[in-house]
Amino acid sequence: MSATTLEEVLAGTGYFPDGEPVAALQLGADARNFRRGRVFMPDALWRSPSSLTVYFKFEQSPPSDDLVSQWRREVWNEGFAPLLWVISPERVDLYNGFSAPVEEGDAQRHLIRSFENIDASLCALDAFAGRLAIETGQFWAQAPTINRKSSVDQKLLSDLLFLERNLIASNLAQGTAQAIIGRVIFTQYLIDREIVSVPRLKKLCGHTSLPSILRDPIATGQLFSWLAHTFNGDMFPQSSVATMPAQHHLVRVAEFLEAVDPESGQRSLFPYQFDVIPVELISSIYEQFAHSDPSARTSGATDAVKNGVHYTRLSVVSLVLDEVMNGLTGRETVLDLTCGSGVFLVEALRRLVYLRADGRPLTRTLIRSTLYKQVYGVDLSEAAVRVAAFSLYLAALELDPDPQPPLALRFKPLIGRTLLIGDARTVEQSEHGKPILTSPAGLKQFDLIVGNPPWSFKGRIGTEARRKTRKANIPAQPRGEGLDFVVRAMEFSHENTRFGVILSAMPFFSRSGTGIAAAQHVMRALAPITLVNLSSLCEWLFATATMPAVVLLARHRPEQRPDCVTVVQIPWTPSGSRTHSFEVAPSDVIQLSMREIEAQPIKLKAASVGRRRDIALVDSLTSSYANLGTQFAKLNTEMNVGLIRGLEVNQTRDASRLKGLGLLQTQNIKPFHIPDDLPLFNLSKAERPRSRDIYRAPILIVKETLSAGARPLVAVADRDLVFTNAYFGARLPAAARQSAHLLATILSSSFAAWFFLMAGSEFGIWKRRLLQNDIALLPVPELAPACDSDAGKRLLKIERTLQRRTATLEDFTALDEAVFELYDLDEADRVVIRDGLFRASWQWRAGREFSVGQANVHEEVCRYTEVFLGVMDGWLSARNERHMRAEIFDLPSRSPLRVVRFVLEKRRGDANIEFLPVFEELGGVLARIGERMKVKIATALSAERELRVHGRDEVVIIKPAARRYWMGISALEDADAVVAESIKGARA
Repeated sequence: MSATTLEEVLAGTGYFPDGEPVAALQLGADARNFRRGRVFMPDALWRSPSSLTVYFKFEQSPPSDDLVSQWRREVWNEGFAPLLWVISPERVDLYNGFSAPVEEGDAQRHLIRSFENIDASLCALDAFAGRLAIETGQFWAQAPTINRKSSVDQKLLSDLLFLERNLIASNLAQGTAQAIIGRVIFTQYLIDREIVSVPRLKKLCGHTSLPSILRDPIATGQLFSWLAHTFNGDMFPQSSVATMPAQHHLVRVAEFLEAVDPESGQRSLFPYQFDVIPVELISSIYEQFAHSDPSARTSGATDAVKNGVHYTRLSVVSLVLDEVMNGLTGRETVLDLTCGSGVFLVEALRRLVYLRADGRPLTRTLIRSTLYKQVYGVDLSEAAVRVAAFSLYLAALELDPDPQPPLALRFKPLIGRTLLIGDARTVEQSEHGKPILTSPAGLKQFDLIVGNPPWSFKGRIGTEARRKTRKANIPAQPRGEGLDFVVRAMEFSHENTRFGVILSAMPFFSRSGTGIAAAQHVMRALAPITLVNLSSLCEWLFATATMPAVVLLARHRPEQRPDCVTVVQIPWTPSGSRTHSFEVAPSDVIQLSMREIEAQPIKLKAASVGRRRDIALVDSLTSSYANLGTQFAKLNTEMNVGLIRGLEVNQTRDASRLKGLGLLQTQNIKPFHIPDDLPLFNLSKAERPRSRDIYRAPILIVKETLSAGARPLVAVADRDLVFTNAYFGARLPAAARQSAHLLATILSSSFAAWFFLMAGSEFGIWKRRLLQNDIALLPVPELAPACDSDAGKRLLKIERTLQRRTATLEDFTALDEAVFELYDLDEADRVVIRDGLFRASWQWRAGREFSVGQANVHEEVCRYTEVFLGVMDGWLSARNERHMRAEIFDLPSRSPLRVVRFVLEKRRGDANIEFLPVFEELGGVLARIGERMKVKIATALSAERELRVHGRDEVVIIKPAARRYWMGISALEDADAVVAESIKGARA
């Protein structure tokens, strides 16, 4: 096969469209220089924004399984490449890059699929693993065996954890076990990189491999003594030589390097190549390794977890640094006040070095200068700081153009100089911190502050400790301490310091006054800012966390107006947990102003889970109607939490006045219905019985958890009863009984589900539950007039019917429509709310999976088109001179994209939709559209996930096939954008 044929394969699969490589594709020498390996030299590579890499290797004839196994083993050790393409003239083989090597020559074990006769199967190859299939997620659905659970970092972490347990079980102290494992990994890295050559090992120790050295106590001492003298850093202090572990411990480590099973004694393939594994993956052992308690790991109760420390995956590190380091010179200083294993510092060092070099060859002087003068970290854990030092040394060696001893290994110590062990709140007062972080002018100021500070809430004790270091007149986060660290970091900043910090999302979306004040203080101080909502990814991104996450980026885009707040929501994808990657589309980005957020804090939550139309509707409704809390106040009532029985030891308060009342427990309630045969409350005492008055009928009862779906579970009790703390209840006056029943219908509607998704403190980003404050915020019309309105009467009739039978989908649809009429919502607002119910369902896995399924051209895409045409018709009807029609390309369901063309006709008429039969592959459709509109469609799709292509009197909309891109609200916003772009174009 010629080079041209390789290009044909790349072109036919979307990596080389329109005769040019996409921006993320590298060819030839560029691809080979991108990585460091042993025998594998790719001919091309493509890298996603989340650092996932696809490698392409061409051979004139099909290579042997042994050779492919060597290539694939290197790819696996690299850790970021889920897919290896091996191309020969008549065949393309696709191999799993994440599955662990088992034995030599095991290529067939990892083969995903083969495509024979390339010319005939190119379309099938494109549909299976082409760029669009990768980017839209379709490939991952077709290749379920590709999973990061078997990738090099996961296996290495697992194996090291197992080794550490073995050592501790044989009476080696945990700290010593971690130290010897770290030093052995570092030494094997030096050997694999040939920084310490086999002849040098032989000369120093009389052995040619590290396992044989570890089996010889004298040789081990000689090697570590030489490394301590030569390395002269923090990894091999002289004291470590004098505290050598016992011989049987060293033998167990040697067995690890030889892949010897400690129980059977059988040897297998040692899969690791430490010269290929990226340094940042080696440093990621921190999550399960540094400052942890092996006995607590199975329960998750490690010191790190208790302290709110959560391992930072490399994909989110890249996301943060891509933003905050864009446009830097490389001379900037970096600080991480909670550096842990140094994952941010390692990647920042690498980027600073390349920025300083500015395309020139790297030099050791430049690398060491950057390491010693520009990269700073602080952490409470000595073990974590040692891992950080270890990682930074490895990174410096990896960057070094000629890392040969002895000079190459002679580092200055970092610990106590740029890496400090101590409390970030007071570190400048410590013996080592004072000379480094202070000067006569005050605290040292840094240009870049990054990190993932603890998210923990440590109860009253933790709160008291925080108060001692809290600055006066600065609002504090009520639960957790992430914002405390940001405020503290601000003391080390100047007016242009950039921030990139991962935080708990809760203070930004809390309805707590103190939480809102603390978040807004930080946002104002660091404006302009960007908030990236990661809550949809927490199940894999921060698996040990008990709360959702956001990324706070600040001052990284100086061209933005000072009060700008950009909100980015990163959606869930089915492949995310398998690939540790994520995707962002233009529609996932919204801009607000600080003034808007301060005036209406719920807009920040709405922007984090919704769209611009959602925000506008929230604004309109909250301006037009008083909230439910206000309406309750007029009736001299409020929402109350129900009774807490508690454990017997805590049942200390008198509850005798409640005896004999029916007891509404967790499973008793159904929509609009409370059973007549409730068990009777029979306790004389309870932990929190509450006032007898809150249990007087009529009681509007709302279940706290959204256990049955996105619609709240609501009913009215027309008799006195006790409800538990699984519910909120509002006792209404007897004269307002109808109001209680009307509120039950409103709270059970899609309107309420949508509003709580947009405005709720937790629903939509964390727990599937409502809080009292959430319910109180719901906009509600004046109750008495609403009950007398036609819509109100219809709702009360529906509610009476549904008290007697189970509600159907049709019943809820009728209820929703009546609520829409009660609020006088137009059709566009109804579309927003109906889709809000659908989006609320994404808080359940079934809903999420449905949202990323393929949109049916004749159903979802057709409805999208109808809504789009409805908006445009509203604009065109004013002059009644033109109309718009639509053409939906009837692509097969397996296609990764959907395409709709809207045509403006210069005459009056009705909007109509036509389905265009498609008799060619997607690539041909896009090529024809691009040729007609003089736009390189395939190239444009490599930069944007969603396209609106404008031509003369037409616009073509191209988006991924997933349902979430083809909702009615998407049509509304796309139509808004087309109108705005048309007006802008007319003015130009």
